[in-house]
Amino acid sequence: MGTISLTDNGFLLTESPNSPKHVAVLQTWSLPKGKGSAWLRHLLADLKKESAGFPFNQKLNYKIPLQPELVPDLHMDMDYHVRHTVLPYPGDDEQLWKTVSRLHANLLDRERPLWEFHLIEGLSDRRFAFYTKIHHALADGVTLNRWFTKAGSLGPDDLSSPPIWYGQKKPTPFKGKEPTYATLIGEGIAVFGGGIRTALDMATLTIRLVNQRFFKKNRDITLPLGAAKTPLNVSPGAARYLTATTFPLADVKAIAANQEVSVNDVLLTICDLAINRYFEEKGAPLKDPLVVYMPVNLRTKADQDAGNLVSLLQVRLASDKDDPLRALHQIRASSISAREVFSGFGKPAIQLYALTVALLSLFEESLKLDKILPPVQNLVVSNVPGPPKTLYFRGAEGLSAYPISTLPPMTALNITANSYAGVMHVGLVAGRTAMPDLDRLTAHMDMAFAELSELA
Repeated sequence: MGTISLTDNGFLLTESPNSPKHVAVLQTWSLPKGKGSAWLRHLLADLKKESAGFPFNQKLNYKIPLQPELVPDLHMDMDYHVRHTVLPYPGDDEQLWKTVSRLHANLLDRERPLWEFHLIEGLSDRRFAFYTKIHHALADGVTLNRWFTKAGSLGPDDLSSPPIWYGQKKPTPFKGKEPTYATLIGEGIAVFGGGIRTALDMATLTIRLVNQRFFKKNRDITLPLGAAKTPLNVSPGAARYLTATTFPLADVKAIAANQEVSVNDVLLTICDLAINRYFEEKGAPLKDPLVVYMPVNLRTKADQDAGNLVSLLQVRLASDKDDPLRALHQIRASSISAREVFSGFGKPAIQLYALTVALLSLFEESLKLDKILPPVQNLVVSNVPGPPKTLYFRGAEGLSAYPISTLPPMTALNITANSYAGVMHVGLVAGRTAMPDLDRLTAHMDMAFAELSELA
């Protein structure tokens, strides 16, 4: 039996048909020399025989309303979880992303373990793909990257690579009697480091935010419901549009080093410039700086459990849209201000704050309050470091690894970067109705990256 923490449960509580809360990764591979479709079919059959470990063998059990626990699924149907898709000729990247867009729009079945794996064959240039999605309540981006790294090998001769769902860390075995409600309440308080300490931290954090924004006039600080309304702040709907782009990681790091900023700052600037130019091109220029929700990893080297250990910082982007380097340094200052506000507080208070803000978006969408209230944020941008070296899976060489994230309520765009083998792979997910021409945004991102590279 496993537990669902309050933070993890937040992704279950805030899920809706228009806002599924699963995350995914799309990996492309090169067929081993001399292998073809028959090898892939044999691989698929072998994978279905692999048993699932924790948490992939767990399903939700609601003994207490709104507070589920994880229990083993004693009748796992691997044919349901491990699936096969064949792309029609010519099997280009556009067809791949259209297929994954449809797969990513569907909610995971809560009566089963919350994950799916799709082997996609028929890609051009002797490639095939793995599309894996798992509920955000079970894993964050750092956890996913750790699992995928363990599921790969460093050379083509190692044919023993386990699938991602095999051999994960087992949960702590439960000992003793069934917990009472009093015990569960006590455990809930303990999870957040003690109710009194967390409440004091939350109160102090709120005072610090208000003081910085209104009394010290720090415009880099953004309060919840403090973003400007943009075309991105609509209900994303159920349909999704996915696309991606890549940047050489060494070049991104060179820009950061030259300008004495972080890789995150460079990514945020690329996104900021591209989004503003995208809406200018559509004849609807943005008047105010964007506010992004940026997930921040709170893990230490000792934090190896599944689940989520992140918080979300609200970062105000640049007001200067004509000078890319000036915009970069404005974003750097804003990022520092956002992090400083949260410094000194325990993880429980920071995570509880993030959950509270996330629930604001859900209430705004479900109660149709967007007509009278400003949005919580305009979009989500995140960056997760991945494996630095090329990985192999049973002889197949890993070519790319694109992250695919989730959309919060009233937010139609998420941009997530994942580094792999010296390349920053950037996955974009958008509400299909809100952004039906998402490829234009990636084109502007490519141009913004080139411009920053030249200037820096």
